[in-house]
Amino acid sequence: MVVKEIESAIKMNRGEKKKAVVYQIYPKSFLDTTGSGTGDINGVTKKLDYIKELGADCIWLTPMYESPQHDNGYDISDYTKIHDMYGTMTDFERMLKEAHERGIRVIMDLAVNHTSIFHEWFQASRESKDNPYRDYYIWKEPKADGSPPNDWQSKFGGPAWELDEVTGDYYLHLYDVTQADLNWGEKDEVRRKVYDIMHFWFEKRN
Repeated sequence: MVVKEIESAIKMNRGEKKKAVVYQIYPKSFLDTTGSGTGDINGVTKKLDYIKELGADCIWLTPMYESPQHDNGYDISDYTKIHDMYGTMTDFERMLKEAHERGIRVIMDLAVNHTSIFHEWFQASRESKDNPYRDYYIWKEPKADGSPPNDWQSKFGGPAWELDEVTGDYYLHLYDVTQADLNWGEKDEVRRKVYDIMHFWFEKRN
């Protein structure tokens, strides 16, 4: 049911896709309304009329979720919380409502190739090899000499494998070492969890 609702919500005809004007916003540096030195959600809300005047049909927000900020918010530790440096969930809901009142759609950048190693799923995954969350991530045993399972490289430089001393296995991180890759290939439960996250945010549009 959730999957069907998501498919319906994101369906857009081909002509509409070609005509839509998308304005990407990096909230951290967009507009600071509190004097903290960091842009925030209320800054986005304040500029909606300006964005509408530019002719934008949609705003694309880079991640504003709870995160240790090792990769500018793409290392997400909780997908259903707004990072407090950007504001509150109430701020977000008000921004969403005002955007929709102006006919502006909102796209949220949801990074689900990986999570932060501080996400509760990964913290559970590393507790033991038989933990129910173990297969949410890609773990491999070291070679006989203790080295990584292969020579894959991270896009951030260096090996794409990091040894976790708790269980003695390596986990895959194609980006920063604090961004453990999710196991999309073999774990249907990962998909269901991500659909739940998407559904959580889709519910905000009502």
